[in-house]
Amino acid sequence: MYFIPYKANEFLENSFFQVPKELFVNQYYTDLSLASKVLYGLLLDRLSLSIKNKWTDKYGDIYIIFSRKEAQEKLNLSDKPVTKAFKELKNKKLIREKRTGFKKNNIIYVGKINHVKMYES
Repeated sequence: MYFIPYKANEFLENSFFQVPKELFVNQYYTDLSLASKVLYGLLLDRLSLSIKNKWTDKYGDIYIIFSRKEAQEKLNLSDKPVTKAFKELKNKKLIREKRTGFKKNNIIYVGKINHVKMYES
């Protein structure tokens, strides 16, 4: 495999997943695993598709559909660490899941980061 550098006219052609910096610097979130932090970025990215598809509930809250299997494929992880990552996000109130039925994917509500005070004055 060869190294291929970007050319001046190519550097904007890629899109990126964004992971909020606060997950790395806010003491409330620093104990999240790296998998959880990256998963949160993937879930945030999926919100744009939900908006495009008008996936909102009767309260106007946006939800996404993102299966554990899809998370495993995107993160290149097995079931156990992905399940742990979802649980960590749920425990930190960064996601809420709603069951939709037997053998159906849960719908996921992505929560906003809680900007808790990081340092006492």
